[in-house]
Amino acid sequence: MLPELGLSRRRILAAAAAALLASGCGFRPRGRFSVPFKTLYIQMSGQSPLTHEIRRRIEAETSATVVDDIRDAEAILSTDSTSRTRVVNSYNDSGDAREYRLGLDITFRLTSPEGYEFMPATTLSARRDIPYTYKNYLSRETEEATLYRDIEKDIAIQLLRRLEAAKPHAVQ
Repeated sequence: MLPELGLSRRRILAAAAAALLASGCGFRPRGRFSVPFKTLYIQMSGQSPLTHEIRRRIEAETSATVVDDIRDAEAILSTDSTSRTRVVNSYNDSGDAREYRLGLDITFRLTSPEGYEFMPATTLSARRDIPYTYKNYLSRETEEATLYRDIEKDIAIQLLRRLEAAKPHAVQ
């Protein structure tokens, strides 16, 4: 037996063990989500960047099609509330804000056109911290906008995971 052959076997066994452990904990790479409906109507503000992100991800990462007419939909995704927050997270020695916490909360529900609740009202939240100094005052707006876009992406992924867990409508 060659020493190189033994080394490659160890690598193969280690990779197989790692794959086995990862599959046992529920890990899966990002990719497609399976949802219990084929068509979806999004009843949210059409101008919101969050709506665009959710729509884009549903179309790209699920087998569902987003429809423009509510009569063509098997499911309706609607929001009860959406709110952005910006609060002081910490202060410096002189009492000025040193760090802010940006947040986004969205409460949504998923129903059928007949009124069946695939998912009751559910709230998703995401937060990010942003340091603040007077020196970087002019770049703060750009950094906040970037962090809010990141938060919206996070919320959209959380929402897809929740849609995947929705209870399918029993055909009668």
